[in-house]
Amino acid sequence: MMTVLIAGLPEGDELESVRARVHSSPHFRIVAHAFEPHIALAQARVLLPDIAVITRHLPHPEADLARYRLLRDLRAFDPPTGIVLRRDAGEPAGPLGPGAEPVDGAIHEIRRGESDALWDALVTIGRRRASCDTDPTGL
Repeated sequence: MMTVLIAGLPEGDELESVRARVHSSPHFRIVAHAFEPHIALAQARVLLPDIAVITRHLPHPEADLARYRLLRDLRAFDPPTGIVLRRDAGEPAGPLGPGAEPVDGAIHEIRRGESDALWDALVTIGRRRASCDTDPTGL
């Protein structure tokens, strides 16, 4: 079973939609949820999730920096947490910063609201972790 942390979503319909998609398989279990990146990181340090689903919690540059720091810190775990980065529709493409480039099985970027893309990313990361394949992209 792969454990999942959800970061950046407040309580509401969007969070419930993401939860439902993650829980549509018995192979994935959400172990924590936090709206603020620093709280998500504190939870992750204790729970060591296999995968984190990260969404921009506020639309401004400081929030983007906080989201990048969360991604970077989660990737620094041993083994690195797999990342599903949910991007806003109008958000420019491109990595959030150094080491945040999409890598199959490690860091996946999807658009917000694409539940099939979320599922594909979860499965790809889950298969890589289940195979005990060394993750070369850990920071």
